Amino acid sequence: MKLFIAIIIAAATAGTALAEDYLPLATGNFWSYISDNGQQEMRVVAGQVPIFQGYPYAIEYPISPANEGLVNYWSSEPDGGVLLWGFFRDGWGYLYQPPIRIVDAPLSVGKTWTNTSDFYTLPDTTFHQTYDLTFTVFEEPELTVPAGVFPCFGIGTPDPTVKSGLRNRYTLWGELKTAKAGGPDGWFSLGVGLAQFSTDMLYQLETYTDHPVTVEVSSWGAVKALYRGAN
Repeated sequence: MKLFIAIIIAAATAGTALAEDYLPLATGNFWSYISDNGQQEMRVVAGQVPIFQGYPYAIEYPISPANEGLVNYWSSEPDGGVLLWGFFRDGWGYLYQPPIRIVDAPLSVGKTWTNTSDFYTLPDTTFHQTYDLTFTVFEEPELTVPAGVFPCFGIGTPDPTVKSGLRNRYTLWGELKTAKAGGPDGWFSLGVGLAQFSTDMLYQLETYTDHPVTVEVSSWGAVKALYRGAN
């Protein structure tokens, strides 16, 4: 998706940055990651969009070696849990109804939960298939990453039963996935977001919302137009 509106993201207040959610969502929040070989990825909360009967926040990827231009859609629950509504990249994607619970707060090692969700293709919002998706909390490490030291929960995404629906190589949020499944691939820290994740390689948090940054984000009028048929 073309990125063409330049904006300056102002530094967020400490209260916004440290909201007690596993994925703090406010327009302008951002996370910057770096891999062992120096590859960088940035995610920016660009605003809310209407999807079905909800208004999740869109997160864009203005910098990424494998996912530049990706946009995915998230909301937080009152207890800090995290819901995924879908993604769009390179002219295709999916919406999920109901949204998929990626983080089922409160978390504890060994906890599992299962979502049953209908997948709708984008951009036409045609029904694709219903999937049952099971997640597990594998570990509770204290991770040291470039941004600092964070207590985390390592969560594993579903087994490969939905891979065919995701073109065999993408995560549920639309990132290119080459790392092997079977263990945790996202490490969430309360009030911070993802401190570490594994997709095409392992990325660790380098900086996040408490610093200003200049980025380009999409025209949300164009994005919203995709979902008028899904309201």
